[in-house]
Amino acid sequence: MSETRELDDAATTTNESITNTPRKNVPPLDGRSDDEPSQQISKISRGKRVIRVIQSVTIIVALMLSAYSFTIIDSLDDSSNSAGDDNPEILVRTEGREADHICSAGGADILIGNDENNNGILEEIEVTSTTRLCHGDNGLPGASGNNGVSGTSGINSMIATTVVENGHAFCLFGGLLITTGLDTNDNGELDSAEVINSEYVCNGIIGADGINGINGNSGHSALVERVAPPAYLCDSGFIINFGIDNGVDDAIADDGVMQESEIVESLKVCSEPLNYGLASDIFTGVSDGYSTMCSQFGWSTAKSLIITSGSNGLTGCELWASGGSSDSAELLLDINPGVGDSSPGLHLGFTAVTSGEDELWLFDADSGVNGRELWVSNLTTAGTLQLTGYSGDGILAQSVHTAWMGGLLFSDANYDFMWTDGVSMYNLFDAPFFALTEQIALDSVQNKLSAHSGTTFAVDELGIWFSGIHDDYGYEMHHLSNSGSLTTWDLNTFEDSSPGPILPMGNSAIVVADDGINGRQLVELLTTGNHNWLTSMTLQSNGNPPTSVGEHLGVNLLSNQVIFDAQITAVDPTVWSYDLLTGALIELSSIIVAPAQQVAPVITDGRIWFDCITGATAEELCVSDGTTDGTKVIHEFQPGMASAEIRGLKATDSHLLIIANGVDNGVNTGHCLWSLDVSNLETTIVYDPWPGTGNNSDAGFYGELFSSAEMVLFVADNGLNGHELHMWSPLSITDEWLIW
Repeated sequence: MSETRELDDAATTTNESITNTPRKNVPPLDGRSDDEPSQQISKISRGKRVIRVIQSVTIIVALMLSAYSFTIIDSLDDSSNSAGDDNPEILVRTEGREADHICSAGGADILIGNDENNNGILEEIEVTSTTRLCHGDNGLPGASGNNGVSGTSGINSMIATTVVENGHAFCLFGGLLITTGLDTNDNGELDSAEVINSEYVCNGIIGADGINGINGNSGHSALVERVAPPAYLCDSGFIINFGIDNGVDDAIADDGVMQESEIVESLKVCSEPLNYGLASDIFTGVSDGYSTMCSQFGWSTAKSLIITSGSNGLTGCELWASGGSSDSAELLLDINPGVGDSSPGLHLGFTAVTSGEDELWLFDADSGVNGRELWVSNLTTAGTLQLTGYSGDGILAQSVHTAWMGGLLFSDANYDFMWTDGVSMYNLFDAPFFALTEQIALDSVQNKLSAHSGTTFAVDELGIWFSGIHDDYGYEMHHLSNSGSLTTWDLNTFEDSSPGPILPMGNSAIVVADDGINGRQLVELLTTGNHNWLTSMTLQSNGNPPTSVGEHLGVNLLSNQVIFDAQITAVDPTVWSYDLLTGALIELSSIIVAPAQQVAPVITDGRIWFDCITGATAEELCVSDGTTDGTKVIHEFQPGMASAEIRGLKATDSHLLIIANGVDNGVNTGHCLWSLDVSNLETTIVYDPWPGTGNNSDAGFYGELFSSAEMVLFVADNGLNGHELHMWSPLSITDEWLIW
């Protein structure tokens, strides 16, 4: 009953040929109807700007009070107080407000309270003050008028802060004066004649010394800064950061500069929904910029850039960078000049490492002269260089890699384990983070240990677990600690144990391996060198040892249970659980088969989520909490026997993000980006690259779904630009930003 998705160029979706799908006009991606203007109206009346300024000031004053309260608390020396309990911290939380009887057009709530239980979260029972800001109601629609004359450019709003010294008439003990207004003369400063509103935020009265109290240490200054929002998220808005100049983490105390670690609270405001849509148009027109051999990409948080492979039809598949919009994509370097393909990241993808204060990206590419080698880029043309120089290809399709110890660990064309920080190259056992004594001890095995085409890596806080070929033992398991201590297990004395997926747990790991007698089973490895076989499964049909365990779902930990897939019948793999405390082995469902055959599983909210098939459904979304009752189909994107064709699955905040072919209100949507709230299990289409009945964006057909805290990237076809990179922000479904 397993469904296998073919990745041929002529693949079909929803029984329609991709190449024969008619191209249709695409509604604007900003969500407006066809009757509305396609560009945002940039002229805002003076009255509306004044209202926004007043709303902003209200929030700023509330957050300033929070920041000053934090300053006062931070200045107290808890250890020197001889009596009384610690004062709780004051917290501020902002929440978006849906339309209701209080705010008919929606708005925002500002919640203030004391962190009584000191957990860093402002809970409902701790809220002592609530301020509601309501959007204005929409007026009744008027009759359409004639087109007016183009208006003049709008006037920028300004916010200025001035320190108030002690003895001021309004603030006896000093504080801040916050003034707001409109920059009518466009000089970039808020002049006195331009001030519309002024608010004082005063320091509280200095309390008298207690009888048993001891004077505390001097406090640190409060800091306030206004910065522009990231262009890839918001085109028009502002961010106001409130912080304490206390030098936490790597920051410098009392230097007057607000570092990221010193920020206590931020107010983030965007005048429109956060940006989403086309993030590249590498091959202009309806042609595809991405393909099976050209579909790798990554996101640089440090430089707010997308690094990606792409083809414009002239230079072949080469290295590109994009700022997150279709017009910002630029060819970074034509590594293989002419129409040849360098195919950046084809085998190793893109991995970021930090060298000093610079972020470097490592990837494989073929220059057409030196073969496929390892390259490095700081996202500039001049800073994109070939790093290795083998005779012929240095990187193969069988090469494996992982990020470890601040660099990239990979296997080369000689199947040697290599490590690089993006500047220098080392054999793994000569890596600079190992002391000389450990390097000498490792010399005896350096020439005996090599990678296998099926080598697997798993990193934890103590080191790296990996499978590899040892000349004395065969293809077995190994563990290399961060300090350079190597442990090897001989799990199969007859031949190779051929280790499979690895679940690292610090001083131990759970691995799937073959002991030569009982087939593939779960085994526990201890860093002491010992091991314990955990399971002894047999095939139900003939009692023979199993040969397929953990091949798709892998091995995963939920509390004390190892969740994995195993094929014990002659049909398909099913979901199993092994209890590490009791040793109980349970098949969690005989109905759910072929778990995680299309995408990697995700663990969030104490459950594991994966694609699956049942007798009553084709491929859909399943979940397991480690119990038989809690292992089930959780949502059918395509009711009945049609397949959801899940192509991407990621967890962010309290949601799952899924690329699936679904049905919304009875209409087949094609492949879209869906969100599933793990608390109430509600599903929503958050982004449809090609909206309209019968349109299929074919999202996720090329490349993989990428997700971070603020950015989601995937390849899709919007009907106009071919298969290109699209972006959407998961911050759109949180309360981190106020949208006005």
